[in-house]
Amino acid sequence: MQETEVVPNSIETEDKSRSTVLLDHLDTINSNEISPVDNGSEKTTVDVDNASEKEPEAKKSLILTFVGLQITLFIAALDSTIVSTALPRIGSEFNQMTIVSWVATAYILTFDAFQPLFAKFSDIFGRKWVLIFGTCIFIIGSLLCGVANSMIMLIISRAIAGIGGAGIFSMVFVIMSELVPLEKRGAYQGVVNAVFALSSVFGPLIGGSFTDYVTWRWNFYINLPIGAVALAILFFFLHTPVPKGNFKDKLKRIDYAGTLTVLAFATLFLLAMNFGGQTFPWKSAAVIVPLVLTGLLVGLLIFVETKVAEPLMPPRLFRNQSVVSVLSTNWFFGMTFFSMVYYLPIYFQVVKEDSAMWSGIRLIPMEMLIAAFATFAGIFISKVGLYKPLPPMGMALLTISVGLLCLFDENTPFSAIYGYTVIGGAGLGLMFSSAIIALQASSEPRDIAVVTGLGNFSRILGGALGVAVSSAILNSSLAKDLPLVIPQEIVQKVLDSSDYVRHGCPPEYVPIVIENYVEALRLIWYVMTGMCGTGFFCSLFIKNGSVLKSKTSDEVVVNNEGGHEKVDMSAKSDIVFDSQTPVQENTTLPETTKTAQA
Repeated sequence: MQETEVVPNSIETEDKSRSTVLLDHLDTINSNEISPVDNGSEKTTVDVDNASEKEPEAKKSLILTFVGLQITLFIAALDSTIVSTALPRIGSEFNQMTIVSWVATAYILTFDAFQPLFAKFSDIFGRKWVLIFGTCIFIIGSLLCGVANSMIMLIISRAIAGIGGAGIFSMVFVIMSELVPLEKRGAYQGVVNAVFALSSVFGPLIGGSFTDYVTWRWNFYINLPIGAVALAILFFFLHTPVPKGNFKDKLKRIDYAGTLTVLAFATLFLLAMNFGGQTFPWKSAAVIVPLVLTGLLVGLLIFVETKVAEPLMPPRLFRNQSVVSVLSTNWFFGMTFFSMVYYLPIYFQVVKEDSAMWSGIRLIPMEMLIAAFATFAGIFISKVGLYKPLPPMGMALLTISVGLLCLFDENTPFSAIYGYTVIGGAGLGLMFSSAIIALQASSEPRDIAVVTGLGNFSRILGGALGVAVSSAILNSSLAKDLPLVIPQEIVQKVLDSSDYVRHGCPPEYVPIVIENYVEALRLIWYVMTGMCGTGFFCSLFIKNGSVLKSKTSDEVVVNNEGGHEKVDMSAKSDIVFDSQTPVQENTTLPETTKTAQA
């Protein structure tokens, strides 16, 4: 018997399905039909004349909501990479180059650890207020980063900003899944992922420009005015249902044990990865103990999640082959992507003697391919209905690209550099759009928010691991090889600041240091090629599903390796985008909608 995966059209809250959304509402307006709104027991009708009059208002709400979501996504994604080209300057200013990688890792750590938390909290407290809360925390963290007067303060502030970024990132993708029906979602997700990809990879360029021509502190100040604009838009134009129950009852629904366990194991794991080979030897207790505790906490999490009523990470998700395959692929994808974003600029600055700004400019061809292929993948999924071929294709291209990076040395022409990196850009773009659709299409409606958060969690935790491993490889290699060829006092200065290589190192030692940097970076790409190849292997186990829109009814047909299941898509959304949504006065609305309108 064929196993059929259920394709969701919405997210369930309070055991009632929340279907898509404003696009359906606009379709109703444009077709001048009276469409039923399913509230679980009664049908309501939309007054056609009033609906026609309100069409411009509905479209305005949709556009502004979409813009607000993209602005918040832009700054959250930008912040994950904007400091990459500024790290050498920051480390040199505070004279703490050995721990400067924590400026990036602290953000990624909390950004990742809180992803599943915010996703689950939105099921309990509602999407809008979780998003606004996350945006406020992000702005506060960015302000603290800008005024930081020590490396420790900067790292702590980055961790605070990462918490807010997690709320933004998880909510944007969840809300978008409710804004757009599944069969149309690919094209919209393509645009969303293009915004994410561009902001992530343009981060080094913007950060380098601020670092070279203003100050590295503006890498954080930039979030304040942009975040304020996004907050205003979302506060006035985004209205989502508020789940039933008072605040005290909602607090009781939180999986506190699962929440604390996830935060603990993610933190300990990243601490071990950052300590190993840099602050402490890999065989030291400071590395081994956190790794052992991580394993124990993962086991505890598995036990806890089988006992609570509303688990943070429902065990049923990990019995779904496609979900597990996508999450595994995302892990290795994140390792590779973040390593490229952080360590290609170091290659450009140290080996090719580029400025911080130019090291970002060198990545523009790759950025353009990411945006183009993310958009293409989204349109392909919407038009053809297939998502399975895209992750393997993306990971294959990325593996080839990273393998070619192993050829880089001080004499590699920029034409070859651009050619090798654009191959990776194509693979990255395909993965950004296809992974989230594959996860959502493989999950039940009630799990959309959670599985979306887990998708981000796996990719970004993998990214944090990738940055930590790459940093460990670079520092360990330099610390082992440089003392054999140059004086120890020069070695320490090179390890403390990569800027020193081109601006301070005695000329007679520069070629030797550059040669060792090339070899250390090459080791990073060797490891990442293996990781990316493993991700390609994992992607082969995603089930062969397709989502097709029925031409004769409001149904989505799910084709899973020969088996078909029809899923009703006719129910309209109970998400309200403004208080003037056209509904007859005698209409009986779901409780969640009444609350949202109030």
